[in-house]
Amino acid sequence: MSGDDNRSKIAAKCRACEAVYSAWLLSDDSIHIIGRKDGCRCGSNAFEALSKPTL
Repeated sequence: MSGDDNRSKIAAKCRACEAVYSAWLLSDDSIHIIGRKDGCRCGSNAFEALSKPTL
């Protein structure tokens, strides 16, 4: 993800435990949580966007 300018900051929710995080939405529609390279604190890596990308 380093050097990726094709990303937007969003709010995202874990699909397993519903914890909410700040995240990057990448151009391939994948979601990466900011500051947590291992995914959610519950261990899941499945997230859904809660907000629209910021410009």
